[in-house]
Amino acid sequence: MRPISRFTAWATTLATAVGATVVLAGSPASANGGYWSISCDSPNACLRLSLGRQGPGGPFWNMTGCGVYGINDFHDRGYANGRAFDVHYADQRWDRVEAWTSRGLDPNNRVTGVTVLC
Repeated sequence: MRPISRFTAWATTLATAVGATVVLAGSPASANGGYWSISCDSPNACLRLSLGRQGPGGPFWNMTGCGVYGINDFHDRGYANGRAFDVHYADQRWDRVEAWTSRGLDPNNRVTGVTVLC
């Protein structure tokens, strides 16, 4: 297979897989798992939606394990209930939330991903 054909096939497969994981527009998409809640539950890493917005089950997205999570929304605070994590923004900047702490995030910069460290 020619390199451009392989790239096109790979890109199509990736786009299909990512699109299939997004249930609601603006919802986090992750192969690792997570859920919306009214609180950040221990031992999860969590993000709170900006501007008082609510997800389907509350304002907090709980990430239930270690690894990389695809996110596509605006969040104003991160909570690390046992697991430190890095928040990646659309403009290529990032913030770290250390274990057992919380910190403000850039509410005007779209979060594109989170890496939960273990």
